[in-house]
Amino acid sequence: MAKPILDDQLAAEYAGLFASLVIRPERRDEVQRVADRLLRPANRKQYETVEAATSVPWFVVAIIHNLEADMAFSAHLHNGDPLTARTVHEPAGMPKKAPASGAAYSWVESAIDALAYDGLDTWTKWTVPGIAYALERYNGFGYRTRFPFVKSPYLWGFSNVYTRGKFIRDGVFSPDAVSQQCGGMTLLSALMDEDDIARRLGFQPPPDSDEVAKPTPFLPVDGSVVEFPDNPPAFPGKYLMEKTGDKVSVSRLQKRLAEMGASPGAPTGVFDTPTKYAVQLFQARSVDLDGAPLEIDGIVGPMTWGALFGPLSIESEWVKPRVVIKKAERTLASAVLDVASEQIGVREIPPNSNCGAQVEAFLASVDLDRGNPWCMSFVYWCFAQAADTLGVPNRVPRTGLVRGAWTKAQALTTGVRVVTARDAQVDPSLVVPGMVFFLGFSGGTGHAGIVADNINGKLVTIEGNTNQDGVRDGGGVFRRVGRKVTDGTVLGFAAFG
Repeated sequence: MAKPILDDQLAAEYAGLFASLVIRPERRDEVQRVADRLLRPANRKQYETVEAATSVPWFVVAIIHNLEADMAFSAHLHNGDPLTARTVHEPAGMPKKAPASGAAYSWVESAIDALAYDGLDTWTKWTVPGIAYALERYNGFGYRTRFPFVKSPYLWGFSNVYTRGKFIRDGVFSPDAVSQQCGGMTLLSALMDEDDIARRLGFQPPPDSDEVAKPTPFLPVDGSVVEFPDNPPAFPGKYLMEKTGDKVSVSRLQKRLAEMGASPGAPTGVFDTPTKYAVQLFQARSVDLDGAPLEIDGIVGPMTWGALFGPLSIESEWVKPRVVIKKAERTLASAVLDVASEQIGVREIPPNSNCGAQVEAFLASVDLDRGNPWCMSFVYWCFAQAADTLGVPNRVPRTGLVRGAWTKAQALTTGVRVVTARDAQVDPSLVVPGMVFFLGFSGGTGHAGIVADNINGKLVTIEGNTNQDGVRDGGGVFRRVGRKVTDGTVLGFAAFG
């Protein structure tokens, strides 16, 4: 696969993400300590020496130094290996030239070599998008090309742009791992209080204020104020994406994109490739009505539709099911949610052990011993309790394996309604409370839980063996908000009744 290039679309994505970036509250002090260390006069002098030799802005050199070597001047800028010899890790054998003097390399000569090795000494686009691209290229495009649902933590760690998912070593990705490193663009945002850095990047120095800047909705390129229609068209109820969508809704979308400065051309009513690119451009420049960055996926769901047409356009009850659900199914769904809600607060004893009296009861319901992951066991146990109370069959597959349960659920022909990930993308209203969601991760792992609500494609869930961040193999039963019907890890949903 060819490496991405910094075209207008990618530049708009980077600029939009940086404009909406907010440092996570629990990380602010840590990020500030890194920024203060970077700005120490002795350190800055080293970075400025490298800038004089390479034309790479000194603060970009500093950001890379923190990312690659934790700002240690005894380590290669290439990858953090000791300066006492050539690098051992990728890229290995660097610098190729012998040290200028003595047995060890100087930090400056190694840094100059590292920047030249990655072509940053010839890079000239030192804008916010240009810096983001240079950093991502320096680290590699693995996230973008292989796991595009994860915004690279190398850039966005410690900010609202990044949640979880990480390469834990070369070529090995964990969807649950969370980066413990301050991303380069996150650190750059903390440095914008420095007047000289802000001016070099084309920004006015920020006003004196103790308030944390919040993302602002999209503003047209000409600077005019966004005005939402008084009687906006309601979200059509199905996600609009390339090669799908009714003609009327797509035409409305195309006209509105043009009004918002992201025209796909003359309205045709056909969601073609130019329309997808126009949607991505708008998403890169925009945030949703809650001030959160939009997913730059070229798909128009309720969040993007609301950002285009305003809050009145997504107040409809589109999330209600569009299929007739049997009374028994609704009753079981309600009973399951009651049972699951009563388990919220259950924790492993001791922590991170997959043990504890109640956890072991979940595991025992599917004949698993203590110490095993238990998210699917929790789902089965909740349905078993609810079904027993109502005197109806429990059709949830009796297994603790998420992927195994999903496979068996699809094979059932009675009392089960399956919604695939693709079906849910096209019509998210098919996902209703009481359903089980199934997620699939790399390495054959998975996670499952119970849908408590579907609010315009954002799920409220009750999950076992998780935590507040939603990782698999966590430490308890939690009610969570934030999973999306269209999440790239979704295998599908199933209603058992």
